[in-house]
Amino acid sequence: ENGSGQSISSDGTATVSLRGLGSQRTLVLINGRRMQPGGSPYSVSSADINQIPAAMIERVDVLTGGASATYGADAVAGVVNFIMNNHFEGVKVDFDYGFNQHANNNDIAATALRASGKEVPGAFTGGQNRDWSILIGANFADGKGNATVYGTYLNTAPVAGYQLDYAACTLNTASTPPTTPGAAWDPISCGGSSTSATGRFRMFGVTASAPSGTRIVNSTVDATTGLFRPYSAATDSYNYGALSYAQRKAERYTAGAFLNYDVSENMNVYSETMFALNNSSGQYGPSGAFAYTNAVTNCSNPLLTASEVATFCTQQVDGPNNTQISALQANHLLYPNLTGDQLQISLARRSVEGGGRVDNYTSNSIREVIGAKGSIPGMQDAWTYDVSGQYGITNFGDNQGGYLGTAQIAKALDVVDDGNGNAVCASVVNGTDPTCVPWNIWNTGGVTPGQITYLTTQSTYSANATEYIVGGSVTGDLGKYGAKLPSANDPIIVNIGTEYRQESFDFNPDYVFANGLASGGNGAFTPISGNFHVNEYYFEGKVPLVDNKPGVYHLSVEGGYRYSDYSLGYNTDTYKLGLDWAPIQDLKLRASFNRAVRAPNITDLFAPAFIGAGGNADPCWGSSPQYSVAQCQLTGLAPNRYGKVGSNPAAQINNTTGGFAGLVPETADTYTVGFVFQPLALPGFVMSIDYYNIKIEDTITNLSTDTILNNCATTGSAVYCDRIHRNPLSGTLWEDATSFVDTNTQNIGVVETNGFDLSSRYAMNIGSMGKLNFTLSGTYVTDFSTQPTPQSGSYDCTGLYGTVCYPPTPTWKHAFGADWSTPWAGLVLGGRWRYTGAIDVDKSSSNPQLSG
Repeated sequence: ENGSGQSISSDGTATVSLRGLGSQRTLVLINGRRMQPGGSPYSVSSADINQIPAAMIERVDVLTGGASATYGADAVAGVVNFIMNNHFEGVKVDFDYGFNQHANNNDIAATALRASGKEVPGAFTGGQNRDWSILIGANFADGKGNATVYGTYLNTAPVAGYQLDYAACTLNTASTPPTTPGAAWDPISCGGSSTSATGRFRMFGVTASAPSGTRIVNSTVDATTGLFRPYSAATDSYNYGALSYAQRKAERYTAGAFLNYDVSENMNVYSETMFALNNSSGQYGPSGAFAYTNAVTNCSNPLLTASEVATFCTQQVDGPNNTQISALQANHLLYPNLTGDQLQISLARRSVEGGGRVDNYTSNSIREVIGAKGSIPGMQDAWTYDVSGQYGITNFGDNQGGYLGTAQIAKALDVVDDGNGNAVCASVVNGTDPTCVPWNIWNTGGVTPGQITYLTTQSTYSANATEYIVGGSVTGDLGKYGAKLPSANDPIIVNIGTEYRQESFDFNPDYVFANGLASGGNGAFTPISGNFHVNEYYFEGKVPLVDNKPGVYHLSVEGGYRYSDYSLGYNTDTYKLGLDWAPIQDLKLRASFNRAVRAPNITDLFAPAFIGAGGNADPCWGSSPQYSVAQCQLTGLAPNRYGKVGSNPAAQINNTTGGFAGLVPETADTYTVGFVFQPLALPGFVMSIDYYNIKIEDTITNLSTDTILNNCATTGSAVYCDRIHRNPLSGTLWEDATSFVDTNTQNIGVVETNGFDLSSRYAMNIGSMGKLNFTLSGTYVTDFSTQPTPQSGSYDCTGLYGTVCYPPTPTWKHAFGADWSTPWAGLVLGGRWRYTGAIDVDKSSSNPQLSG
């Protein structure tokens, strides 16, 4: 998740998500010990594996299906354990170079581009990736110790949307389903944003034929003639996709050292030091006065053209008492104290002259582990120990540029005549802002560099995530005390341990970021400071039951239990039980049950709500709404606005995301059953197939906007309807900060997934020609369903992706590898085939919680 290929949705971190259940439910370890949080305010608890040097990795162990009893909270989906090569000898230098190549021959994208008059880009080669690493290791003290050090450097070039056919324009699907069941949807087309390059200017009032809130002006400045004309979504929408990065620019440095030394025959001391500096930059469409900014200007504004004055200031409309009043009076709806010739205009204008918005994420992290392990003196034949202490600190920050300030926009649009025919800001005349420069969006070519300089603001924040862990465990071979079943060959093994963990997170935005004053930014995001600690105690045991009996080559059972006491006021119990049975030597059957938990992290608990585009379409917009009048009225739409709500050309609505301090841990039950086949008649071959089922309850998540709208429209329940906030004038859910659906974090619903895992490996010698190795691993997902609330139905995201289902969940995917170890000077030739099954957009589903 969140790699450079995630483009503007990425925060520069690289995280791991098993089973598609999210990085927050996958625990990442290094040499069996937890990695610290990555520090991003959007995914605080998730480890950033940018810190792990690939050159140091010896192997990666993946344990799926829940492992909280063994490793603690967050292992709901499983554990990824990076085992590092801390016994290296010699010097190893690696260089890797790669690039992207795309033929730009996608017929769907090409058709959409040509239909909109845009050029189809030619074949693309770019996005180069350069990766250096050096690894140096040596033994010392007559082989009692080893020191291994490393350093790496990565540089990734950006790729912009205009270079790729599928990203050269903003591709839109149909806003609403076809009216005839089973009919084809409208084709994908080039669309964009209502915040256009030439502006979209609107006024609302009361007319003889329409009620209050009717749009009586909907115009733009013609780029050719400079005259006011009606706005057209088909020709005037802004293509923000062309400038957006499809691949982020990235630069990363890592360095570290691993040390271990045998102090005595009973003790080995070790340390792990890891440092990483990661920079990631993204670009997306220009800032501006976004749809829709309610601005105050004046009919005497010298920048207004004659056609604009005529449009704004001489309209005649019917007032509440059927008396003729001016549009400027009827339009005093949000600003009732306007005086003189002041008027309020609802506008959207893209600042194309200022270039794209950019964000520059920086992450500095350090991880230090010091520990000792060995055997207990006097009991070295039976008991071993491992104790350690570690800390991890991540400093994370973002510097956003190219944004217009909302306060500057308001002042730069409130323009008056200085008495000499010159256009000046009203704030200059009254002395509240002597530096203000009028923003001339009323005339073609009227925007100057000086105007952009005044309007542009920077927005930054810094975040600090800290983790301290102290823990230890002892492992006992109880066979030394005679604890072994007479029917078994092997003894009973136990492990007992305890761990203390403390995590803290501080988020410090500057004034602009904290108050949401960057136009087109994240909205207000206030400071966060929180921490918690947890004391844990755990026990594991493995008991061999039977060996070498008829029908039972081997039979054993294992179990584990962990008790966790959180300073947040709750405790959790996690446990596991597993059974292995090999009826013959060639075949082993296995089954397990795991109870896992995920405690809410600091972002889940304390993150402030902010408003941004994140929802799917509104079923009540357009001339033919999907919902009935009565249903749309339940969602907050006035009956007289039915069929008159404007659609967002980008097919988005606003939602809020934020934390909730009353969250409790979510729980998950995981069942697995499968077999391992390793026939003696075919040496070098092994295959396993496992069925898994994971069910998460009290899920810490956000309701989708579709679920809220659908449940409100069908039930009228205030639980859902109170979360819908429509624009008081236009009835939309996307135009400004008054238009949104509340999707803040809750303990809600059930998430369940099940399927089959396949893994196989075959190695064969081919005589003097060397050795062949074949590997195949795949997953078949039979269900990935979510029941958002106990009152709602569920939806299945298998084979889907989109604004509700998020990343793709293919029904089948696999990776097949073939390697030939040749007899020529260590030369190895290999090939790899990765396959991902077909994926549909979730909006195409017949389920109303997806298609809404």
